[in-house]
Amino acid sequence: MKRPPLKHPPALTFAALVLLTSVFGGCAYLVRSATLVYLNVNAMFSSQEIEIEVNKSFIEKYKDRVSITATFTVDKARQNPIARMFDGDFHMAGRAPEVALPVVAEIANGASAKKAIDLVHGAEGTGKPLKISGVWRIWPEHGGSAKQDQGEPLLAMESDNPSHVFEIHPVTRINDVGVLDTFTPIEGFMGGDAHNCFEIYDKVPCTLTVKPKAVSIVTHKGLRNDVEFLMEITDGRQIVVPGGRFVIASARDLKGNLLVERLRIVFATDTPPERAVRLLKRGDRLHVFGLPRVDFAEISRRVRGSQKDPALLVKPLPYEIIIQGVYKDKK
Repeated sequence: MKRPPLKHPPALTFAALVLLTSVFGGCAYLVRSATLVYLNVNAMFSSQEIEIEVNKSFIEKYKDRVSITATFTVDKARQNPIARMFDGDFHMAGRAPEVALPVVAEIANGASAKKAIDLVHGAEGTGKPLKISGVWRIWPEHGGSAKQDQGEPLLAMESDNPSHVFEIHPVTRINDVGVLDTFTPIEGFMGGDAHNCFEIYDKVPCTLTVKPKAVSIVTHKGLRNDVEFLMEITDGRQIVVPGGRFVIASARDLKGNLLVERLRIVFATDTPPERAVRLLKRGDRLHVFGLPRVDFAEISRRVRGSQKDPALLVKPLPYEIIIQGVYKDKK
């Protein structure tokens, strides 16, 4: 039997969970548990799948780039950063012709970026765009119920966190104000458990449909949005690209158990994580906090190879990990 629609049940559930965690003093473990319950409840009241249609030219342009610079019109922004126990980010939503999808840009550790946030508030709702640079990111955590179709006309966003799959996250610069030092672990926030997160990431279904000028990606939404793990460099050659570098590494849990043998890891230029990884060699490890994004390079490879091997179009969702912070200890 079809479940009747309910008015904002996930939002109300999350509000109740936030209240519960605040009663217990904002314990990081309770907040993480509440977030996971929210994701599960949200999935109950919405379609499990989302379709994202991305232009082939966009995939090819950004598949081996870390970052994007966008002419960003800020429609809505938070008044203040989210509390650190929930991740500490500062959200703004808007539109950028370079992206042509609903965009949410997030400054990590927003409490330390007042000058940049003041720029955002000064531009919010004025129609006067800001020049925003940061790590591009497509991930279906907040996909909503509608298809995300690149190039479709967009109305102004009515929320600082609308349904979206595209983020500039983390932001590196707004106009002439750099925020590179915000790329650090969030004090008081518990990152996603490595074992659970990578087990989910490795099994997310994905179906690609190749169109004349675009690629349709059908996958699951409501996925885990961050992960804390040990990365161990497995390829001594680091690849420097526009906006940063890629490092090939394995992913391990905090006890050193191998979870993923080979994974592309993303570092933004001149951030603390990128400075920390530059001189490392095969076998070196870093204890890191990261954000998953769809791996365009692998999407491109599958599309090219699908004429000979159609099975490439139905495989788990390809992903890579953006490193937002490096913990002081080196496991």
